[in-house]
Amino acid sequence: MACSFISASLPLVLLLATLSSTCWSLQIPSARHGHRISPGHIRSSVMRHMSSNNDGDDPSTDSSTKVKFFELDDAFEDDGENVVGTKFFGGNTIKEELYIPEEEEMALELQKVKPKQTKEDSEYNRFQDANAFGDDLARRAGEALQLAINKILYDDSTDDSVATWKENPSIVWETAFPKANNAGGNSPLMEMKASKDFYNKLDVAILSAKTIESTADTGVVEVRWDVGAVWPNPWESRVLLTGTSLLNVRDDKDNNIITLLKQVDKLDGNKPSDIVGSLTSQLSPRFWDVYHIGMSPSAERDPRLINLSPSQLSTSRGNKGLLSSYTLSHLPPRLVTEPSLVDTNGRFGRTAQALPNHGFTTAIKTMGPNKEEFVPVSPIEVSISKVDGQDGSLIKWTVPVPPEFASKAVLPLPVIEEGEDDEEDNTSNDDALATSSANTPSKTSSPYSSRGPNTPAPEDPQSLKCNYSLRPPRLVATLSYAGNPQDEEVTELRRQLYQQVVENDGFKPKLDPETKRPVFFFWMNDAKACFTRAGGLGMAVYEWRADWAKTNEIGIELEC
Repeated sequence: MACSFISASLPLVLLLATLSSTCWSLQIPSARHGHRISPGHIRSSVMRHMSSNNDGDDPSTDSSTKVKFFELDDAFEDDGENVVGTKFFGGNTIKEELYIPEEEEMALELQKVKPKQTKEDSEYNRFQDANAFGDDLARRAGEALQLAINKILYDDSTDDSVATWKENPSIVWETAFPKANNAGGNSPLMEMKASKDFYNKLDVAILSAKTIESTADTGVVEVRWDVGAVWPNPWESRVLLTGTSLLNVRDDKDNNIITLLKQVDKLDGNKPSDIVGSLTSQLSPRFWDVYHIGMSPSAERDPRLINLSPSQLSTSRGNKGLLSSYTLSHLPPRLVTEPSLVDTNGRFGRTAQALPNHGFTTAIKTMGPNKEEFVPVSPIEVSISKVDGQDGSLIKWTVPVPPEFASKAVLPLPVIEEGEDDEEDNTSNDDALATSSANTPSKTSSPYSSRGPNTPAPEDPQSLKCNYSLRPPRLVATLSYAGNPQDEEVTELRRQLYQQVVENDGFKPKLDPETKRPVFFFWMNDAKACFTRAGGLGMAVYEWRADWAKTNEIGIELEC
């Protein structure tokens, strides 16, 4: 058996296979992407549904004594009785049982709400980010190429402010990707158009660009890209290829046209032309994706290069020992979203175990006539560090952005309204029901928290932030672990990892620029962050996995 917990935009909590009549503690996010929605109204709506299903009470009953929250601790005891949510290959049945049209309509209302922030505060323009597109030619070439790709893959409209991308009739194209004789020969765009018909889904994002050399009207630009695809096999494998292309271009600024003269593609890794090897390692069905196949699509995995070349270890000065139990991986640059906060509740608050509300930018409908397609990505990375000069810990989540969403030039930012008074929204009887019970979790509490009747409510987090950034290449060492980011055992495993990697094998740890401490992190491989192209991050899926599998990982970042 299996179970999955879904932390989603708030009307969707009831839709997925994590709500049980016997052992679940429910976290209800009070607002998504900063929209002013009465938390009391939403909590009471959900609680009445639970009370009706669990106790046989009338849904219209307005008594807080009939509201029950069940603890997750028992739900994860794999004793054959308490594992809840979905049966093997049966998650979709549970989703249908929990489908509530009224709650789904609330998701549509959420999507219609317009943020009150200024345009600059609510949007991230990728091509204006100097860290990703550092000069004018790189920015113009990257933006023009992305728009040309989007016209083919997504039928995006033309933008007159962006340069027109053209291919020279005698273009030279060196690539690891196969070429179809009837697709245009040496035309990368025509090959892409032909490939679109083969895959169930094809996405391409230009993540960054830099000018290698330039003259008055020509230049050589290196662009970094992600290519994502859904393979046409029964389990619809999601594959992700990362790499770079060296582009020789002619820049006609007078007519606002960039012409491609030559293109050389290279995949990341030791074998930059091994497209077969890069694909086959991702096509076989992954056990846990198949196990939870009724709950969510296969996840797009953040790529890890295991077989490292000497150049990737050139500055690390380390050598992995034969008896070392950790895994050494190189991670290519990726576009990521990074929500963060300062938490003062400590280890037992369990704040790090679920994405925070202020990291989401949309609501996703997973059932009903307006069901949306979404892309799950994994893992979700969590890092916890000290905060100098103040109480609490800085918790930062790092979520890779799938190329479908990253292909957009402008990405939405969460609207954060910190410290606002919600009294004006809490005037109805429904709101009084939601706030009167001492056992009701706060809007910022973790779904994993265990709170008794006498346990004080957790303090609200501070310094809420969220941004996009281009993650630089990383060299990391990881140990497998079955638990969660704030388990007590994590401290000892960090010490063991540091001893093996740094003290025994001689690798140099990367230090945090502020705290001057080694950078540790936690990979939640049992979690999926879900994106739509239109709105971005809108849901997180937390899957049950057996302890013996040890699917999560504790890691340390190394100099590379």
